[in-house]
Amino acid sequence: MAGVVVDEHTPGDQAVGVRPHGSRRRWIRVTAVCAGVVACAVTLGLVTNDEITADTRFDQVHRTLDVTRSRLGIVRSDLATVRADLKAIDDQVGVDTTTLSQDVTQLQGVEAALAGARAGVSTQTRAMNDLQTCLGGVEQGLNALSVGDQVHAADALTAVSTSCNAAFGASG
Repeated sequence: MAGVVVDEHTPGDQAVGVRPHGSRRRWIRVTAVCAGVVACAVTLGLVTNDEITADTRFDQVHRTLDVTRSRLGIVRSDLATVRADLKAIDDQVGVDTTTLSQDVTQLQGVEAALAGARAGVSTQTRAMNDLQTCLGGVEQGLNALSVGDQVHAADALTAVSTSCNAAFGASG
């Protein structure tokens, strides 16, 4: 019989050169190796889980950063628009301030002209009143002369002489 090994060992007898409990030590080694492999697998699983969690958090932070950058870009664009609007309004305020200053100057000129016109109207009103008083006295004097009463005619003209002089002075 070629290739067959015959063991001449009887069951229950100890083999020569084999230590008792050798298979138990082998099982302890196998168990220890398996425990080490399991410990390494658990450690690898925990490290992998931590890495996946860290990657997920990094991805979330990265997306948040991208959103923040996008919003920052929008805010910067809005800010540029607001600055341009503010510049336009500031320019318009400058134009309006200049226009207001010119209008105030014109209004002051108109007020001065109005004050002059009022003074002229007041002067003309006094001159007109003086002239009416003068004409009234002259009319009374002429009426008195027409009936031959020279005393009343002179008194009437004397009474209105101040008004007649003022009317003559106002007419230039």
